[in-house]
Amino acid sequence: MKKQWNYVEKDGNPKMAGLYWVTLIYPERKDGKKTGKFMAEVDTRYFADLDKEPDLRGWTMDGEPDSGFAWIEECGSISGERVHAWMPMEDIGIAELPEGVENRNFESMEV
Repeated sequence: MKKQWNYVEKDGNPKMAGLYWVTLIYPERKDGKKTGKFMAEVDTRYFADLDKEPDLRGWTMDGEPDSGFAWIEECGSISGERVHAWMPMEDIGIAELPEGVENRNFESMEV
């Protein structure tokens, strides 16, 4: 089954805190000034319950609420980024390993 993006404007945000794949949209800048164009990229971002994790309030993206659920920036995030779409991260098994290589600790891990 093909994985599907959930669009914030149409589908809303996730119902649970966690790390998600996201499509980010942000203003392009050249020489420190906005060009009027917008750029997009796929990355991961944390969706936090600020009532349970109040220390994250200073990391919310522009336009996100100060309580309840909100998208969190990362160190080095691009100014003005916003989440356009999101997708859950799922457990995956480790890749097939060459002969003689052992799986150190994990049966599966989040990517």
